Amino acid sequence: MLGPRRPSLLFLLLVLQPVDCKEMEVAAIAGESVQLQPVKLPEPWTEMTWEVTLDSAEMYRIVTFNKGDPPDLGSSPHFINRVTFHPENLSLQIDPVKKSDSGLYTLPIDIGGGREDITKFRVSVFERVRQPNLMVLPAHAELGQCNVTLSCSVPGADRVTYGWSRGTSRIPSDRDHQLHGHQSLLHVVINANSSDVFYRCNASNRASWGADTVDGKSLCDSPATGFASSPASYCQVKGILLLVLLGALVTAIVMVHVLTRDKERLD
Repeated sequence: MLGPRRPSLLFLLLVLQPVDCKEMEVAAIAGESVQLQPVKLPEPWTEMTWEVTLDSAEMYRIVTFNKGDPPDLGSSPHFINRVTFHPENLSLQIDPVKKSDSGLYTLPIDIGGGREDITKFRVSVFERVRQPNLMVLPAHAELGQCNVTLSCSVPGADRVTYGWSRGTSRIPSDRDHQLHGHQSLLHVVINANSSDVFYRCNASNRASWGADTVDGKSLCDSPATGFASSPASYCQVKGILLLVLLGALVTAIVMVHVLTRDKERLD
């Protein structure tokens, strides 16, 4: 009795499976507007629903729309006065969006015959990345060069990635050399006779970015380092040492000459 029914049951399960399911990544900035819109609407369709499972595990029906009827907005207090539904393209707009709105938004569209076209939006809400603070940590000076550590940070931001580049101008260029690593600290060696060089820190998350630049020539001369590395200063120090040695040598010669003359006079 069970054997002949299995093909029919399998056929029914296949018919009820969604014909299509797409998931898109969306990065939004807290306090601004985000609009979720399907790329292409299926034809024909009869009913659709916007629903969400937030990262906090809360689940809400946001709006249901049947062709020919007014949209039925959900009564969730989470989205009160922040949600707009656009019937012409079935898009959902949240303004302003909050970090607590992060989650999986699903748009199942009934296309008839027990089938659904499903579009999913994985929404992640970030704080806007402000201009980072680029600081110069104390340098270690050696002859003709100094070793400097640069520190880059964005206070209050989360999920930030740091990148570094080196160029010949304060203005970013395609010719800038990207430096390895994505850490907030960068160690560089500055030569006293090096040409113009600028180090740039780029702080970013998936929704925004900020950057700051420092002049490489000023790194070893800055008050933070307590060192001025230039060819003139090194030569001056070397010249002073030579003068001191020469003076000591002349003094020694004079003293030997005086002592010898006094000895001869006594004899």
